[in-house]
Amino acid sequence: MTADGGVAEPGRIDVFKRYALAGRRYKRLLGGNFMRLPPGELREFGERLAADSREITPGELNELFSGDWRERLTGAWLAGFGLRLEMRDVISRLLLEGSDRHAGKGYCFALARFGSRGDADTLARYLNQSLGRLDLRADQPWALGALIVLDGNLGTQYSLQFIQGGGVWDRWVQAGESATYTPGEMKAEIQSWCSFAEASTGGSS
Repeated sequence: MTADGGVAEPGRIDVFKRYALAGRRYKRLLGGNFMRLPPGELREFGERLAADSREITPGELNELFSGDWRERLTGAWLAGFGLRLEMRDVISRLLLEGSDRHAGKGYCFALARFGSRGDADTLARYLNQSLGRLDLRADQPWALGALIVLDGNLGTQYSLQFIQGGGVWDRWVQAGESATYTPGEMKAEIQSWCSFAEASTGGSS
């Protein structure tokens, strides 16, 4: 399946089946609900993600990133899990394009995991350009959580412009029609994903 709804080539279908569809992986990655698996299943899920993140080739990752949201979500998680820094530019571009209502949380995880000032800058740029768009609300909390995680790791203050009292994040919350996570809750969620990846990969790619 292609991003525009067309028919995927056989090679693309194989990559999708192996990395995104097997074990309902993309469904479990959506929203990070895999973290609620029983301990044994969670450990196995992490081990498989870690193995695939090491074994997938750059060409196969690019195949995923040229697909639909299910493939891009999976690709982002594999890149983040395996610290596949060669995918940084692709992931940053896709996040800044703001067209993925489901895959964006995967991009935020990957950038938090990559962990550089450049990744923090990308997340801040995304929030600056997207917070006024209610159609992009689904991914904005994840971006803020990832940015707060990076600020803590790097000793930077990128997130302050959004969360200082009465700032843009308060206005963002007030503009919504549904309950939202607090910045602290989003930080904790992203941090739990990064810690899970660290534990599953043994602290290395």
